[in-house]
Amino acid sequence: METEQQHFSDMKRRVYKIVLPVLALSLGMSLFLSVNEGLLLTINLILLIGMLFAWLLLSTRFPLVAIEWWLLILAVIYLATMIVQGIYVQMLDLGEGSLGDFIVWLPLITLAMFLIFDRIQAMIANAILLVVLLIPALPVLGRLRSEQIESLILFYAGIIVYTSLAYFLHQLYRRRAEQNAMLRFAYIDALTGIANRHRIDNWLIEKTEAGERDGSLFSVLFFDLDHFKDINDVYGHKTGDDVLRQLAEVVGKEVGQGDLFGRWGGEEFIVLTDTGEGPAFMLAEQLRKAIENHDFGIAGNVTASFGLSVNRPGDTAESVLSRADERMYRSKQAGRNRVTGRTMESGQG
Repeated sequence: METEQQHFSDMKRRVYKIVLPVLALSLGMSLFLSVNEGLLLTINLILLIGMLFAWLLLSTRFPLVAIEWWLLILAVIYLATMIVQGIYVQMLDLGEGSLGDFIVWLPLITLAMFLIFDRIQAMIANAILLVVLLIPALPVLGRLRSEQIESLILFYAGIIVYTSLAYFLHQLYRRRAEQNAMLRFAYIDALTGIANRHRIDNWLIEKTEAGERDGSLFSVLFFDLDHFKDINDVYGHKTGDDVLRQLAEVVGKEVGQGDLFGRWGGEEFIVLTDTGEGPAFMLAEQLRKAIENHDFGIAGNVTASFGLSVNRPGDTAESVLSRADERMYRSKQAGRNRVTGRTMESGQG
């Protein structure tokens, strides 16, 4: 959970590093082209400097939450100042019919709440923002013309609309993330992090069907840790679990990019490789030696027995797996720590 949270924080840092310079550039161009002066100019300069300062902090170890709060405070001050400026200067003094072009920043600020806060907290924060920005308009509503009131209504309605949109987008994203997580865990072995039996079953069906359809070859490497029960009995199941996790790492580094690797159950594992018996046997020997030479810590040295089978016409997922299983047991009976295929055998005995 902490790793996922850190990954999300790192992702937000990267997003801010890209977005803040763009926003600062847009604000800088706006200042350069406009004739703002006095308080409005001061507020815009503070906002520009504040964004650049936050961008510099993103490259340090400064807490991200503090940077986000800094940006949020700047944004609220900016919006509050601009709404006061829009109502009391633009509308009442100058007689203009709208608040001004500062409202283009409104969607970014309301959506940013959902990056900074949890879903419910973001809704509350945007509600508070709405109230804060509504307060300056209440005393002068009777002095505004109809088109000016309409501009205000559109502005406040925008906060509600963007907040609602962000809420439902957040809901959709969370549902999709939950579905992806469920799908991932449905196919992932919880202990080792590699494919589980359900996923392997699907692989075997896909491979055998492809073999029947176009004659493509694949090999099944079925292997089992030798004397694994003794490890659990002597050192405990925690050590046994650690051995299984280490084995998944060792084998995962040895298999090729196109090879498929998973845990069948208990101490049994499977590798599927798109080759005939010769190359598959060489891969099995490579895996056997890597396991044998690995230091499993308190459990010491561990070995594995392999069975190898290649698909042939008329095979099903069950039949090709059954042959690999039978040959794996022949490796056990012949002394363990060896590989047995249809025509090839080797190992330490």
